[in-house]
Amino acid sequence: MQLNPPKKRWRKFGISLACWLVAYLLLCTYLAYKYVHPHREVSMTPNWVRDITIPGSHAQIPVWASPGLALKHGKPVVFVLAYGYGGTRESWASVMADLTKHGFESVAPCMPGQEVSLEQTVGFGRYEARTILDTVKWVRGQYSAPPKIILLGVSMGGAASWLASEQDPTIDAVVTEGAYAQFDEAMNNWLSQKMPGSPVYLKPMIWIASAMAKINPSEIIPSNSAAKWHKPALVIQGSDDKLIPMEHAERLAKAANCPLWIVPNASHAQCFAVASKEYIKRLSAIANSLKR
Repeated sequence: MQLNPPKKRWRKFGISLACWLVAYLLLCTYLAYKYVHPHREVSMTPNWVRDITIPGSHAQIPVWASPGLALKHGKPVVFVLAYGYGGTRESWASVMADLTKHGFESVAPCMPGQEVSLEQTVGFGRYEARTILDTVKWVRGQYSAPPKIILLGVSMGGAASWLASEQDPTIDAVVTEGAYAQFDEAMNNWLSQKMPGSPVYLKPMIWIASAMAKINPSEIIPSNSAAKWHKPALVIQGSDDKLIPMEHAERLAKAANCPLWIVPNASHAQCFAVASKEYIKRLSAIANSLKR
């Protein structure tokens, strides 16, 4: 028995709707996968650092370390450097060179899911904090007497530095640039800039990405960790940062009860490029204060 015309139309509509729904879910899954598996850039190792691999609690960690630190005869202050989403250790090359000139050691680990990290996905702060803490543990093993350790993180690496500081309060100082105070807010802002309205119509992508990364975006709140910090700290923010709104920096500085340095004409993660001398001067001031 043949279907009458109205039934045929409803059947075609149902099939079309199902096809569109499948395509939509496939698109969300693809975008979620790309979000937690960003494109991996390969860094060129400069001749003033050592490219080595250190132990990690989840996987071995490739790091760039200043020569003295790598060879176990480093100076007593060490900066542990954490870059952000889509970054590389190469972004720290000039900073590491300047820190060495000023008498400080430094180490920059590969962040999870990026560069040549053995971990498959990014952690939006959670896994990165674990990597930072593993690096801190290795640093301490390079010394006979405990060194002073300063966490220096940018963007997601800055958020992870605050999270790490809560888990290891024996760290001596924290400096962050362009870090977010709460991940879900920063994620929605990032998505909105990429595709206006996408936090709403791509909500399944967010759910799928969260499941892939095994995280809950609303539970990653670096400002809560900053509020538990009672040692030297500095929050840095570019005045022209469109990715992480100024209010995130203000909330972090208020929570940590520390200075907020706003760098004029600097966009996201570009404060060192805009004001390198002042940047190193401020890092040196914090490092030297720990020697007293």
